Amino acid sequence: LMMSLAHKWVSNLFGAFYFMGSFLAALMALAVIAIAVRRRMGLASLISSKQLHDLGKLSFGFTVFWAYLMWAQYLVIWYGNLPEETYFIFYRLIGPWKPIGVAVFLMVFVIPFVGLLGVKPKQHPPTFLLFALVSLTGIWLERYLEIVPSINGGAGPALGLPELGVTALFGGLFLLSLGWFAARYPMLSPRLAADTLEREHH
Repeated sequence: LMMSLAHKWVSNLFGAFYFMGSFLAALMALAVIAIAVRRRMGLASLISSKQLHDLGKLSFGFTVFWAYLMWAQYLVIWYGNLPEETYFIFYRLIGPWKPIGVAVFLMVFVIPFVGLLGVKPKQHPPTFLLFALVSLTGIWLERYLEIVPSINGGAGPALGLPELGVTALFGGLFLLSLGWFAARYPMLSPRLAADTLEREHH
């Protein structure tokens, strides 16, 4: 559907790239929720630094994979040098859209890559939370960059009520569904909690 917005533009890697961006966003959102729940419910013994480190390694690895797929898609288009393919990329890397394109690259890859390279940032909840939020914002901007230039008639970027409102709507629906589920079902399994504590002490 997103490719159909750009006339005559086709990329065989776009599906995998979109999926990887969504998967990376899910990992970063999981990190944000885990850190928030850990603090709110006092679950430092269950959501331990070791578990945050494991989640951080996953997030770091798929951040690199996101960059790999982005480069693989860009390289094929650049090397092929076909006008019906190159316009999609270069329109988003020059002119008024260039700052958004640079911000996406920095926020989704460079900043999380450098920040989560060591062990301690992954194990320190506030630091991990910061990099997860930066990555989520970058992925949101990536989606904005993929869609809006194809439908705004050549105008530059403009963040307004439609963009922010739709984001707030679906974010609010997600939080409402999470709160509804938490109010009706146990958030902790006694068996899982016991197994987790036993593993953490061995």
